[in-house]
Amino acid sequence: MKGNTPRIKLYIAASLDGFIARENGSIDWLTRYENDSETDYGYSQFYSSIGTVLMGRKTYEQVLEFGEWPYGEKKSYVFTRQKEPMRHENNVEFVSGDIGEFVRQLMENTEKDIWLVGGSQLIKTFFEENLVQDMIVFVVPIILGSGIPLFDQIGREIKLRTERVERYENGLVSVEYKIEE
Repeated sequence: MKGNTPRIKLYIAASLDGFIARENGSIDWLTRYENDSETDYGYSQFYSSIGTVLMGRKTYEQVLEFGEWPYGEKKSYVFTRQKEPMRHENNVEFVSGDIGEFVRQLMENTEKDIWLVGGSQLIKTFFEENLVQDMIVFVVPIILGSGIPLFDQIGREIKLRTERVERYENGLVSVEYKIEE
């Protein structure tokens, strides 16, 4: 019998005006905030708390452009409608079909928390299916003016409880939320 029920956590950065990428998918505006030896924004602690990584196909393709696959020791699921996915990394499984059903089954069969990496359409689906319990949003001090929204017309109100706020020297702010039932 398993212990704690795993939680799905959205851990993501967004511009002040709520975009996670430029319209072309670029996240070049985030490069000055990359983790370094002095500031990892709590990433190491967060990453060690999760056992599974979930993302959409476009996010997967973007992560592949960064070079070495950063989630090799975690089981990763990529949600896609494409028949033949691109490059296949170790410990990655491609999933199509009912997202809600798949994720509920996953939650029943895992012990550690689950990281919802992105992108926008997958985040929308997770909120429509009431699958997210926690959010850690890094608000980047930039207004992009347009781009891919963090929350793309979810279609309902979601109440949040602020758990923790942290300001970093470079101006970035981390806000942790719990989804209120």
